[in-house]
Amino acid sequence: MTRLVEEHATDPEVAAHAREIVGGVIEHRSELDAQIAAYAPAIPVSELGKVERTILRSAVWEMLYSAATSSGETIHDAVSLARTYSGDAARRLVNGVLGSVARSSPGGA
Repeated sequence: MTRLVEEHATDPEVAAHAREIVGGVIEHRSELDAQIAAYAPAIPVSELGKVERTILRSAVWEMLYSAATSSGETIHDAVSLARTYSGDAARRLVNGVLGSVARSSPGGA
């Protein structure tokens, strides 16, 4: 990550937020996977594509553990990433899981 931050002259606040997400996902991975599994029971987390799994873990972490971004913005960004890098089926999966997480979270929809 350090190399990419330097190569792309990334804003220090953006880099710090990215590091926080990565660290949070590593620290809370089993809890995040349990949340994903609860809302996508037909597909075991281990069988999700790497891109979908990474998007979901990162977005669920942001929704549950970070106040830096609203749930709506997190969902929008995650759905856009899924559409761009994995296609329409992944977009629907990500939107469904994250919408369910948002509704079940304190202060959710």
